[in-house]
Amino acid sequence: MIANTIPFFRFCALLICTAIVYGCNDKSSDTAEVALRGHYINQSFLDVVEDSIPGLINTYCFELNFLSDDSVKVFYGFEEATLTYTKSGKKYAIKKAFQDKDLLFSVDESKKLILEDSVWNQSNENSLFDKVASPSSGQWVFPSVLNEKMIAGSYEIYEKGKATGKKVSFSAEGKVTGIGDFKSFELCFSGDCVGEVHPVSNNITFRSEASNAVYAFQFNSAKKILNIYNIEAPIKDIKGDRGIKNIAYELHY
Repeated sequence: MIANTIPFFRFCALLICTAIVYGCNDKSSDTAEVALRGHYINQSFLDVVEDSIPGLINTYCFELNFLSDDSVKVFYGFEEATLTYTKSGKKYAIKKAFQDKDLLFSVDESKKLILEDSVWNQSNENSLFDKVASPSSGQWVFPSVLNEKMIAGSYEIYEKGKATGKKVSFSAEGKVTGIGDFKSFELCFSGDCVGEVHPVSNNITFRSEASNAVYAFQFNSAKKILNIYNIEAPIKDIKGDRGIKNIAYELHY
């Protein structure tokens, strides 16, 4: 009787082990198939932006916001669109992403999104997107990350090569203090603003309750100076092409 019982217990143990292994594999499969949700920003763009003029960097989009299992909101900078996407194997396709063509992407082991846009960008590499926390305001994350990368921080105004003790502060959220009556700013990275200054340069729009003003700007990283330049007044019947004039603010950091 005991001899017959031992094989039976071995058989039960085998069943239990099989169930455990299957359960673990099934859990791993579930983990691998976690639904895409939330915001992904173009890290490839951000990696090169400090040494470039943002508006001249060829890119398909700046941010992707996955709303559901088949819907993604795409942020192009000057406009946005909600598109459908599908999955086949390990590849995803954003349907009719440009004209009637689909744009493929995949998600790697570190949960980074790889957008296969190298042909569209005429480059040798695809764009890498990192997931970021979704904003409670519902706004796009990218402009704040760009501000943080390029200009956010504290500066001191210099006049004729001498420190004035006057401070200027730029926040990632787009707030500014110390530049006249201006309360907020916006960096140009896409759209019509790219051609506002001639020759094409980094430009920034300052805003107050009463007015807006566009300036060109340039960093001298060796001397740790941010120069903000006045530009010519708008030309009648011509959009943009405003020449760079004298320095409006010399800011040291």
